[in-house]
Amino acid sequence: MNSVFHWHCWRRDISNFALLKYRNFDGFVITMQHAGTHWLKYMMSTAIANELDLSPPQYIHNASSNDFIGHPKHQRLHAHAPRIASSHSIPHALVDSKIVRAMVNFPRYAVLVRDVRAALVSNYEKWKSHYDVSFSQYLRGDTSGKRYVMDIWWCLHFLNRWSRVRKRFPDDTLILRYEQLLEDPATEVRRVFAHFDLNISDTHILNAVDAGSRQKMAKMLNPNDPVRNIVRDDSRPANSWFTIDDMRFFEKTIAQFLLEDYGYDYRW
Repeated sequence: MNSVFHWHCWRRDISNFALLKYRNFDGFVITMQHAGTHWLKYMMSTAIANELDLSPPQYIHNASSNDFIGHPKHQRLHAHAPRIASSHSIPHALVDSKIVRAMVNFPRYAVLVRDVRAALVSNYEKWKSHYDVSFSQYLRGDTSGKRYVMDIWWCLHFLNRWSRVRKRFPDDTLILRYEQLLEDPATEVRRVFAHFDLNISDTHILNAVDAGSRQKMAKMLNPNDPVRNIVRDDSRPANSWFTIDDMRFFEKTIAQFLLEDYGYDYRW
């Protein structure tokens, strides 16, 4: 399993050119899957829209939120708005090359992460009818990266690569934790804008956070989009999905492969 995982990571690290190709931005929001991507984008988009006296996104879904913060290949809608991109991308090996960085410019990155256990539960709950496996089987994942939309191996690869980038370029790489975003969204949104050197008034940030409440966002679902749920925090603890064997597998796998814990305690 060790060799299969590392081979998969190496193959992806030299073949994913997205972040090498898309660099001309005022900021780049990178998010771990199931870590609050839509929420963060919606709050930031709403604050920017209010700052520039523009209409905020009509819906929370990507087709609408991309008006301000979207996939890097999307055409820019508002010429005078900050150009910010968003992606779940795992960086190419050359993104953390000091030689490459000395020759070409890269944007600043804000990287949103989450407790791996909670992210896995969230992904499983969303896709379990498609996966058609038990949570225990899903937890073991697929080291080739083909079976699941996201699994523990994807999380490990994502976290390890961005850890390396942050350690080499700490001034250009801001780490945010989903749990801190839940606790104090206004502070975390301020941190992202400050990291991108964007001046957004505090009034607009606070209004955007209010607009981004779970109750208000639930009313902004696109009726033509099949995604109907807004998941922010669950009263059921993530570890309640794990059996004793699952816990042992998870703890062993994290201890063996995760290079940085990002401040999370993964002991049971």
